[in-house]
Parts: sequence; C-alpha cells; structure tokens
Amino acid sequence: MNRLSLNAILAVLLLFSFGCGGSSSKKLSTDNRVIEWELSDADALNPINSTSADATYIEEQIYQRLITVDPVTMKYTVPVLASALPVESDDHLQFDFTLRNDVKWPDGKPFTGEDVIFSLKALKNPFNTMSGQKRVYVDPIHSAELIDGDPYRVRFKLWKTYFLIRESGFGDGFYIMPKHILDPKGLTDKYSWDDIAAIVETAGKKEIDSAMLSKHKDQAPPEMQEFATWFTSYPLNRDPKYIQGTGPYKLDEWVTNQYMRLVRNPNYVNHWGSQGEANPDTMIYKTINDLNAATTALKSHDVDLLGDIQPQYWVNIDTNNTGLKKTAFPLALFFYLGFNNRSPIFRDPAVRWAMAYMVDRDLIIQKVYYGMAKVTQSPIASSHPEYNHDLPIIPYDPARASHILDSLDWKDHDGDGIRDKVIDGKRIPFRFTFTVNAGNETRKKTLLIVSEALRKIGIDAQVATLEWSVYLDRLRDHLLEAHMGAWVGDAFETDNYQLYHSSQAKNRGSNYDYYSDPKADKLMEDIRNEFDQSKRMTMEKELQKIMYDDQANLFLWEPLNPSAWVDRFDNVSWNAYRPGYNAATWKVRGAGGGVKAMF
Repeated sequence: MNRLSLNAILAVLLLFSFGCGGSSSKKLSTDNRVIEWELSDADALNPINSTSADATYIEEQIYQRLITVDPVTMKYTVPVLASALPVESDDHLQFDFTLRNDVKWPDGKPFTGEDVIFSLKALKNPFNTMSGQKRVYVDPIHSAELIDGDPYRVRFKLWKTYFLIRESGFGDGFYIMPKHILDPKGLTDKYSWDDIAAIVETAGKKEIDSAMLSKHKDQAPPEMQEFATWFTSYPLNRDPKYIQGTGPYKLDEWVTNQYMRLVRNPNYVNHWGSQGEANPDTMIYKTINDLNAATTALKSHDVDLLGDIQPQYWVNIDTNNTGLKKTAFPLALFFYLGFNNRSPIFRDPAVRWAMAYMVDRDLIIQKVYYGMAKVTQSPIASSHPEYNHDLPIIPYDPARASHILDSLDWKDHDGDGIRDKVIDGKRIPFRFTFTVNAGNETRKKTLLIVSEALRKIGIDAQVATLEWSVYLDRLRDHLLEAHMGAWVGDAFETDNYQLYHSSQAKNRGSNYDYYSDPKADKLMEDIRNEFDQSKRMTMEKELQKIMYDDQANLFLWEPLNPSAWVDRFDNVSWNAYRPGYNAATWKVRGAGGGVKAMF
C-alpha cells in the first residue's frame, strides 16, 4: 500500500472516530476511574527489570524521570524531577542537573540526588541479568555525584560521548527509584563507579556475557552481586511495598492474570501542567487473554479502554448509539520476522532473503490488518528524516525464493517433500517453528499465511504459541528459531544500537536474533559519537542499506494503532508518543471529585 492511500484511510478513521458515537441506551458510569484492557500481565513493574511495552506504559504512571518529552513537539524539553534542563559541557562529557526540592515519595520521605545516584548504580550493575535491555541507555555514563554535597544538584560524567544522551540516557530510559525502600542495607554504597567501570568500560565494544562476568566475579565487591540478586527478586518486581515512585499513582494491588490496581500517590506534585494531570482516582489494568471477551467487556462497559485492539475486532466495534468511540493513529511502530542467525538454517543471509520473498505483505495487510498498515523495509519510522526511502520493496516471489534455495543446495534430496541440506557434516531438513505470544491472533494469522506459503516450496514451518512471560524469557535467552515481533520507536532520532549491535546479543540484551555485521557495528558506534546531524543522516541510511542486504530482520509493515473506548470521558487526546495516549489526563464526565473507585 502506498503512503497516499494509508494517509487517506487515516483521515477517514480519525474523522469517523470523532464524528460518530452519540448517546447510548445504557447509562454511562460516573465512577472516577479508568479500566484499561491488557492482553497479558506485565512482566514486572520495576522499570529497570521490565522489558515489555505494556509494563512501561503502566510504569509511566508510577515513576518519573529527570526530563521527559513534550507530546506536542516530540522534543525532550520538559523538566520533571529536574527543575531545569541540564548544563552541558562543551565536550559533551559532563551534565549538571538541579533537582526539584519539593518532591516526596509516597511514604513522605523527600526525593534527593541520592535517589538519582542509587537508580543509576542499580541500572548499571552488570550482574543484574534482567536489566540488559535498559542498561544500554546509560552505558556512556561513568558516574553521578552530588555537586559540593548539595542533595539537589547532581553531576553526571560520561566516559564516551553519545549524541542522544539527553533524550535516551536522562529521559527515555532512566526512571528514578527510592533508595531507602529498594536498598535498605546500603549495598550500592559499597561498590563504586570504578568497580562498575572495571567490568563495563573495559569491555569496550566486546559483548558482556556470562564468561566475562564470571571472570570479574571474584574481583568485584561482593555487595555488587548481592544487590543484583536482591534487586531481581520476585517481590521487587511486583510487591506494592517496593513498587513506589514519585509519579501520580502507586500500585495498590496486583492479582496475577486478573488485574493491577493503581491508586493516587498522596504526595504527587504536578510540575507539568495539563500533561501532568492525574484526574481518575484509580487506574485499573484488567488482563483478558481472549480478544472476543475483551471486546465484549468494552461493549458492556465493563472495560473503559482497549488501547491497542487487533484490527479484526476493531472493525466490528459499532459506535452508533452504543456509548463507544474508536480511532486509529500512527505510532513509530514496526513489525518484523526474526530468524535466529546462529541457527544452521538461517545463518546465511541468502536464506533469509529467500524467506523475505515468501511473505505476501500486500495480502496480509489487506486480509489481516484490513488495510491499516503500510509496507516498510527498515526499523526506522518512515516519518523520520533518517529513514532510507531508496530501499526497494521486497515483492512476494516464490519462484525467486525457490531459485535462491536451489542455488544453495537446499533441495529435497530424499524425496520426503521437505528441502534439506548437509551442513557441518549433517543433513538438516528445512524444518523450524515460528513462535508467537499466546492470544495475539493477528500475529498468529500472519504466521499461518507465511507457513502455508513456505509449505508450497518444501519448507516445514510450524506455528507455536507461548504465554507472554515465557515467550519473553525465551527471546532474551535466544532459544527461539523464529518469531514475529514488533518494536515501538522513540519520538526522537533513531539509535539502532540496542536492537542490532552485536554486543546486545549477550547478557539478555535486545538483539534477540544474534544479528552481527562488523560494518553495521562500526556504523552504529560512529553514529552514537557523531554530533553533526547531516552526517548522521547519511550514516543512518548507509546502516539501513547494510541491514537490508543482510536481512537482519525481515521488516514487514508499520500498522496504525487501533483503539476504542467508552465515551464517558472528556479531555481525550491522542499523540505520536507511545502508547499514543495518557488516560490519567482523561476526565470522567460528571464525576466531580468522585468517590474512590474500587475493583
């Protein structure tokens, strides 16, 4: 689908969402709460340890950062826990922050620079096996210290420059957590920045894996490992006693696979105007694994919001006299097929190219996404200036895929109907399994279409589902042969280091498929250190071409984000910053002060 037709669809969808609705025969509740649907439980509500997008969206209501994004300009220009933007040195290696002195934790203890220092030490601890995906954001930071002992002034020193350190390091990936609650024994005081640097900074561009950590195990202070063990324990990821932030809400109760309930943080101070409002008394995240049941719950007004409903259900939500509204809007979101590059089958890029020719993108967009997506060939949002528009669209071409495989001697040598090949002295059939998270019908339907196409050219591709937390664990441990995934990009300029640099394939990082290309690695490193935007644009486009030639992932499409909600709220708005809305700023019509809603 071309860009013009997708934009036309978007215009109609937006007009439809705000032009329809009307009154409902069912009386709309004035309970001052929002009940939002979740397909699966969050993997954790500790922002250093969690990895799922859904967890991040909930954590946004609990924790705060030093600075954040303006959802109108999409720039990181809003001080939150900082009282102003940082003072940056000319060499880009020092940043001085002044903190707000009127912020308190939910228990009344004051927020200070000690909490900032603690949070960075917790995040940079290399023995934390759950934080690899988040640690990359702050990797360039060497240390954080109070300035002249002032608890409200903090100086960050970097050991290497990074052009996105303000947005990514101090903003997007760095949530501040309470030291007095999460480090009652003062363990982080007993290991230094140099202790961390001895492992992290000496690793340089090398992968930090279990062998490297084992090498440093006896040299590092024991408190570093003790803290990592404590910080990754079950209670610190989900017990309300430990899930404490300076944001508008705090965790009140989490009933596994049923719901999470957030209630107001009594000490929350709004420094962000209308964007920082917390209007509902209660935010409830209700887990419903069945999409039919979730849609039924919306129609009966037992759920207020389906923030990301799958297209086949969205199109059947009636907004005529039902008290419901719906919309679909773009996010910097892309879908991909990932193949484990260390698999004997998929380690050859030519095989991955054959797979790319076997995905009928246009058919899937029409049949599965109801036209609400457009083809992409890159992990960078097509709306970003660094997107490479010169990459040719890969057509659906089974004949070409078969020709590639035949030329690689992937043929049916034994007559069983499945291609095979001798690799490393062993005959291997072209047989593998696509894995997807349970309940995600759109992804499963997509994979079944691809699987059937592959069957016709002699490839046996099965489709399996796993419960969300198990699926994530197996991804992090690189135990899946192939999977369908998605990443939500950032409002700021793209940095692909986290997803595709070879160093991020170890220690449970985000390079799930072990992609590795020395030329790509070098470009990603150089991009991080380049402060000339025009030069970065050229480098980014060159990087995309390398990844395209390698088929690092099979980049598929950018979908619209379909949402639906009960029309009992004012101040409803949508934007391009993930997840595209902030229901805490919505106002329940007729609630007034409201009674505290329970669930």
